[in-house]
Amino acid sequence: MTEPEARPDVASTGDVGTPGWLPRVDMLFDSENDAYEFYNTYAENLGFFIRRSTLWTTSKNIVTRRTFVCSREGFREKKKGAREVKSPRPETRIGCQACMTIRLTPNGRYRVTEFEPNHNHQLATVSTINMLRAKKMRRKARAVRADLVDDSVRTPEFETEDEAYEFYSMYAGRIGFTVRRASMTLSAESVITRRMFVCSREGFRENKKGSKRVKKPRPETRTGCPACMIIRVMPNGKYHVSEFVTRHNHQLATPSSADLIMSHSAETSALDDELGQVDLLSDEKDRDNQDVNLLSDENKLYPRPLKTMRSGDVGAIMQYLQKAQEENPSFFYGMQVDDNDTMISFFWADSKSMMDFTYFGDAVCLDTTYRLYGYGRPLVLFIGVNHHKQAVVFGSAFLYDESVNSLKWLFETFKVAMGGKQPKTILTDRSPVIKEAVAAVWPGTNHRYCVWHIYQNAIEQLSQAFHGSKTLSYDFSRCLFDYEDEEEFILAWNAMLEKYDLKDNQWLAMLFEDREKWALVHGRHAFYADLKSVQQKDTLNSELKKHLSLETDLLCFFEHYERILGERRYAEVQADVHANHNARKLPSMRILKQAASAYTPAAFKMFEREFELYMDCMLYSCGEVGTISEYKVTIEERIKDHFVKFDSLDLTATCTCKMFDFIGIQCRHVLKVLDARNIKDLPPHYILKRWRKDAKTGGISSNCCIPIGDDPQSSLSKRYGNLCRIFSIAAARAAKTMDSCTFVENQSDLLIDQVEQVLRTRALELPPLITSSSDRPQNPIDNVIAGNFRYDKMNQTSFVAHSNGLLSSQHSHPTICWGQFPARLPEQ
Repeated sequence: MTEPEARPDVASTGDVGTPGWLPRVDMLFDSENDAYEFYNTYAENLGFFIRRSTLWTTSKNIVTRRTFVCSREGFREKKKGAREVKSPRPETRIGCQACMTIRLTPNGRYRVTEFEPNHNHQLATVSTINMLRAKKMRRKARAVRADLVDDSVRTPEFETEDEAYEFYSMYAGRIGFTVRRASMTLSAESVITRRMFVCSREGFRENKKGSKRVKKPRPETRTGCPACMIIRVMPNGKYHVSEFVTRHNHQLATPSSADLIMSHSAETSALDDELGQVDLLSDEKDRDNQDVNLLSDENKLYPRPLKTMRSGDVGAIMQYLQKAQEENPSFFYGMQVDDNDTMISFFWADSKSMMDFTYFGDAVCLDTTYRLYGYGRPLVLFIGVNHHKQAVVFGSAFLYDESVNSLKWLFETFKVAMGGKQPKTILTDRSPVIKEAVAAVWPGTNHRYCVWHIYQNAIEQLSQAFHGSKTLSYDFSRCLFDYEDEEEFILAWNAMLEKYDLKDNQWLAMLFEDREKWALVHGRHAFYADLKSVQQKDTLNSELKKHLSLETDLLCFFEHYERILGERRYAEVQADVHANHNARKLPSMRILKQAASAYTPAAFKMFEREFELYMDCMLYSCGEVGTISEYKVTIEERIKDHFVKFDSLDLTATCTCKMFDFIGIQCRHVLKVLDARNIKDLPPHYILKRWRKDAKTGGISSNCCIPIGDDPQSSLSKRYGNLCRIFSIAAARAAKTMDSCTFVENQSDLLIDQVEQVLRTRALELPPLITSSSDRPQNPIDNVIAGNFRYDKMNQTSFVAHSNGLLSSQHSHPTICWGQFPARLPEQ
């Protein structure tokens, strides 16, 4: 947490006699620890000691109320069965009433609600306080550090406390001293809010009882060195260096011996290599006076680290992928390796996932909630919505590396798995790395930030503010999900900041700057398929995260993954049966009867709501030009009016609310216009097939794109892959009943004969295939060991090896893929 700023309502440093040092009601503090430090300083100067007393917390251990009391408050409890002690401790508690109480406010800060300054005992004098060694050393060290802080030193922000420790260790290794972790401050949720790293010679050795009887005492090493680095957590969750003292009171190690000190370990040497030509140090003779530039490029020095991979995880993943492909030849998977041939990313998708993407892949959400909740393993899901508004999984991945190259590889591999098709809209978390990867790989896809992810991040970033107010969550949700007009949205946002005193919140300020990527008013032109409402109700992540800890065996996770996926797909089958065999009486109104017959129950519910609301709309004609008429549609409780353009030639209508573009269900405003024009049937082009009961019927080949390239070898591989995808979808559909399965089997011979006739009439276009030797290992793990893949490191060109032996080149990171194709090659 940040320290209180020097303003009238916040504590500020000064002499004890000044009003700023005296606690008073309505003072504000950024955290409970800041209030404690302020009251403790006040007590030290006044002549008493304090302790934390009663507190009230929420279910998430956020302190909502805390009382700090004089150490002599209350009375010592007499324990049952306690025997009389020969030399009892002196009684110190005498029921002193002095205290200070703070409460959590709606803006996440703490306000002093009660202050009692009077004591019922004599206070210690200043000279008595100074005689206490602990307090004396504490104030002395604090004063020395305050005088020696070097404000000219430029330091980075850190994601974690460990990164800050590694950074200071590297600096110490270059200078010539060792470091250690010193004091720290924890929040109510056991999060480190303040940490102090010091020189190993900081402080003094304590005199323990019996230490004089030691024959060979250890040499004294601590000299009270003031050199230190103090970090504090900021509102954005990162750690900021608040104090940096470069002065030492002892001789530093020489550069020749600096390599031997423990802080300058092999890990630090690796960081040194990354620094390249960054100059950390000035000349030795000018160390105390010259500015030290610790970092010239934060991103180069601190790339996002690889996630921890437990020993045996690679073997477990390969075992699952190999078994899945043996059971289903259409199963697709890919792996990414780095320059050291270490596997860092895995992607997989089965035939059902690819078939679902064929029908419902217009809007995709990249679910990376493992970043927020800290799962043990970095599971990434490509999620969409089917025609029943149920969440479906298009693909899954373990992403141990979060660099731009790895994310590019992930999007490229997903595109290959889906036959070259990419979504119209992709929703992701707010991340510049993801933003860069999407723009590079899917330039034609509309990239939006997922408001559900933003809301989950807000719960973490504004946790105290959310728990300090019962209405902030509602107002923030409305800003995310409800406002369609830009002016209305900005007014509501500013009103929220004013109401909850959040104008100075940096996280909200940065979020508002990115509003064009997530605000509803700026994104209604992109098709969302109502993903936001599905994510609010869906529990897929909560079901999977239970089995992603590092303590859980990865094969056990895959068992639960398959079970959960199977349960959800069975629920889709049940929804199909319910939609097609629903005995519910159809509505009497003509347009509702049409919608109920075409839409699934979930989609019809959305349409029915709009139909009911159109009754409250009032229609005004704004003129007519040729076949195009314009109307103004108003609603009493709505300030904003909507305008509809209707073309009587082809019965097309466009509304300024853009609901049809956004969700795919026609809005109440257009329905009002159709009713005024005496059109009692909804035009067919306004019933999207993705919301129909028969969404998964019809031609398959129309949904699968067959790319045409200049490379004959690559074209053959891609054509072969697309045909396998088409027939895998047909097989999945035909396998549902015995009659359809028998029909496909009977037609297969006829189809093969017709293909042979086409081949005889045209010249065969098959070039020589690139194949490996006949004795190559068939096991994917053996392929990795044997090195049956190759890539050109100079051009970063990888070869994606499929199980049929075809190799196709792709410009990406070095990659191995065993994809969805049968083990036999087509005969030439």
